[in-house]
Amino acid sequence: MPIWQTPVFAQQKATEKQAASLLPPVFAVPAAEDNDNRFTMPSSVSIISRKTLEAQHLDTLGEIAHRQPNMHLTSYTHANPVITIRGLGIHVDESDSTNIPVLLDGVPVPSNFVGLLFDLDQVQVLHGPQLLEGPNGLGGLVNMHSRDPGLTAVGNVSLEYGSHNRQRATVSGDVPLSARTGLRIAIGGEQSDGDTYNRTMERKDTAGWKSTLAKLKLLHKDDAGGQWRLGLYHMNLRGGNDYFAPEYLSRRHASRVTEKGVNNTKYTLLSGSYQRQFATDTRLAVTLGASRSEWNYWLPRSLFKAQAGFDMATRELSADARLSRRMSVSDWMVGVFAQQARRDAPYRFDMSPYFTSNTQARRRGNTLALYGQAGWTFAPGWRLAAGLRIQHDRQRLNWRSNQSGYMDSNGDGIPDMPFSMTETVKNASVIKTVLLPSLTLQYHPNERHFGWIKLSRGYEAPGYNLYATKRERAQYAYLPTLANYIELGYRIRGRNAEWELGATAFSTILHDHQVVGSFKGLTVTNNAKRAHSRGLEFTGMWRPLPELELNAFAGFVNAKWDEFVLNGIDYAGQSFSTTPRQSYGLSLSWQPHFQWSLGVNVVRHGRSTLATNSDFMNKPYTLVDANVTYTNGRFAIGVYGQNLGNAHYYTRALSQNELTAGTSRNVGVRVSMNF
Repeated sequence: MPIWQTPVFAQQKATEKQAASLLPPVFAVPAAEDNDNRFTMPSSVSIISRKTLEAQHLDTLGEIAHRQPNMHLTSYTHANPVITIRGLGIHVDESDSTNIPVLLDGVPVPSNFVGLLFDLDQVQVLHGPQLLEGPNGLGGLVNMHSRDPGLTAVGNVSLEYGSHNRQRATVSGDVPLSARTGLRIAIGGEQSDGDTYNRTMERKDTAGWKSTLAKLKLLHKDDAGGQWRLGLYHMNLRGGNDYFAPEYLSRRHASRVTEKGVNNTKYTLLSGSYQRQFATDTRLAVTLGASRSEWNYWLPRSLFKAQAGFDMATRELSADARLSRRMSVSDWMVGVFAQQARRDAPYRFDMSPYFTSNTQARRRGNTLALYGQAGWTFAPGWRLAAGLRIQHDRQRLNWRSNQSGYMDSNGDGIPDMPFSMTETVKNASVIKTVLLPSLTLQYHPNERHFGWIKLSRGYEAPGYNLYATKRERAQYAYLPTLANYIELGYRIRGRNAEWELGATAFSTILHDHQVVGSFKGLTVTNNAKRAHSRGLEFTGMWRPLPELELNAFAGFVNAKWDEFVLNGIDYAGQSFSTTPRQSYGLSLSWQPHFQWSLGVNVVRHGRSTLATNSDFMNKPYTLVDANVTYTNGRFAIGVYGQNLGNAHYYTRALSQNELTAGTSRNVGVRVSMNF
């Protein structure tokens, strides 16, 4: 049984700038930092630039999510966060469906395998159902764009040292191969002792890690104006697994186990793309990709007096092609997306001779989607766009379970009778084809105002519980989730973009919502008949001086089950786990001198329950970050701090009252040189 289950059987049921003011984002090149394009995106979106990633030391998806409105995370370890948007996305590590896809240069990669971020140019976070991207996203989508090669020979060396003996070194450079071809090479390594002190072993490195990162990216511009990109990425992190501890120890970032366990993550990803803008205002974009990811996760044996963990492998192939065109008062886009994925998900819980559970699940999934949109500018400043996505999913499962040990035959509380049981499921499959329409009305009278209303149908594919222990619970797929979604948004900004305000209201009505969590000691994968996620998001920016910028956000979300009865217990009205009802943020960026830059970021998260055991409550907490950078010619030195107030919070809870603590105070210094 998985680590989030108690030793009982689980219950389960089955950008280039926009050429016209109203063009949709599809006409923008993917990795632009063009603020005009973000301003006119008919969607709630957060864009984190390379400068922000580096200055604030945002090295994981979890650290990014922790600093955005209505985003949060749940995590077993530092390097394997599961991000949530408006309460959705929690169960990506516990089932075979994904409702918040993560892309690296357009290629899907499992979000909890990504580990440390490296050599990125920009991260885009889209909220709400995403029907006109390659992979379908019910809760949202995260698009990571790596840095492109330049056509001038340059390089950079960066050295870093921080709390918990964290050391990082990176070397990167652009190598021009011709007037139109460039190669970017980036390699790096990091090691840290982590922030857990093991009282039993008297060690500070039992939750530490060592990682290596590497990237090759080729960019070629052909005679016809097309852009060819080929990328190869690799990340390998090897670490300990001393994260879970009782609350009184976890709060102090301490533990008492006698082994450090294993938490190793690695992936290799290959991407290729071609983009071309034709003279007739027609654009072609094609992306191909393949990835292989591994996660070796083994808890310290003394935690549950058992060997518990897995060696999981995931392989994915994907292809996305889209053709778009704009005309004087109309525009259109059509695309096709295909993906094939395979996951080998074994799990072992060995408490010999009393109880042993050994399950093996092999899941294969195929997705084919046709999507498109037609837009009509029917009046000055007004555009109406109708979209449709037709998606076909097929999931197949082969499963085997071996359960053995001793049972209590006479009720005296002492196991005395041996038992052994083997069950299998062969070639179970579930197939679903859905039509997902969308309708968007945009209002853009001038460069200072933009508003939109969006109606769409969201969807999460059906799938299987890969960690079931009984045949009758493994062979039945849980139902697909369908959602009715409405979003209303407006943005306004001042002349010369010296200030900006934005507001978004959203409502998602979920039918057959897929639920994974712990309820009264039982971990389940099930469907809630009806649920909702609705709320508000506000953003603001003000530049009182050219060198000073203030940003603020506020997020409010109400995400609850409306109809959900499990084992005779009614959970209607209970909030989703890992979903603070409110979050607030305020940041300051100041460059008082061309050689100096300073930043301060404050985020407040409200009360929330924890996954997977919602009996535990995270009290409200505040994260305070700061950074200072001094630049002199080719050299730069920066000092950063995260969670300077050393706020206490938790990111995961097990049914056995074991908690994972969030990251403690972290300060460091970074020195870099350009050449």
